[in-house]
Amino acid sequence: MSTDSLPTTPATHPAPTSTSTSTSASASASASVEVVYVGREAPDSWDASVYLCGPTPTDPAEPSWRPAAVAALRAAWAGPGRLAVFLPEPADGGDYPAYADQIAWEEEAMHRSDVVLFWIPRDMARLPGLVSNIKWGAWYDSGRAVLGTPPEAERMAYLLHFADARGVPVERTLPGAAEAALRAAGAGGRRTGGERAVPLPVWRSEPFRRWYADGRAAGLRLLDARVEWYEPAPSPGTDPAWLLTVTVAPGDGAAPSVVRLLAAQGQGMLM
Repeated sequence: MSTDSLPTTPATHPAPTSTSTSTSASASASASVEVVYVGREAPDSWDASVYLCGPTPTDPAEPSWRPAAVAALRAAWAGPGRLAVFLPEPADGGDYPAYADQIAWEEEAMHRSDVVLFWIPRDMARLPGLVSNIKWGAWYDSGRAVLGTPPEAERMAYLLHFADARGVPVERTLPGAAEAALRAAGAGGRRTGGERAVPLPVWRSEPFRRWYADGRAAGLRLLDARVEWYEPAPSPGTDPAWLLTVTVAPGDGAAPSVVRLLAAQGQGMLM
């Protein structure tokens, strides 16, 4: 078992919306939270997604912090639409998957999340959270991280230093961290199918909006995506820079293809 969880839109290019017709406007407007436990399939659409990353107690007598995090997210999420919460623990009465499957599920869930919420109440005797250091190193500069850690947590100075250096929100209470995660998500953005693999920081950027609007107009379907590199916007009102690998099905019925999209600050979209 793992000991960790592991702007304004131009008028000619409206914000991307799902091509699915199965979701009514009223359903999109209602606020709901769906918890996705380890090993389970994600919902087919959502407006925002959060992954709960941090140490998992191995002692059955030590309660997990994640139910309280889910409760805080439920209380704070006002929608509109669905918030998916990825929780790398089994549901009550369930079992963990095989170790390799656990790791694979965690990695896929983090890549599909709009926010990776770290809660690290490090206690070197009871809850060292060593794997959390590795995951923090992988995600702190992704533009999607939020760091929560109580004041008494041990050996957090290095993580806090890089949170400050990269402008990662830091909170000292679990409810505060949950609220910071939802502030980062904002009003979200409805995504269905392969669109779910495009996190909100990229989904909202003008270069992606333009590319996707033009692609959909030509019949393109987005099957999958992966952010390879991300650099935050240098100032308010500007777009971030990013490299995105996408798998698309052309509108002419040709076989799916893989395309790499680069949005360079000040240079627009390069393909």
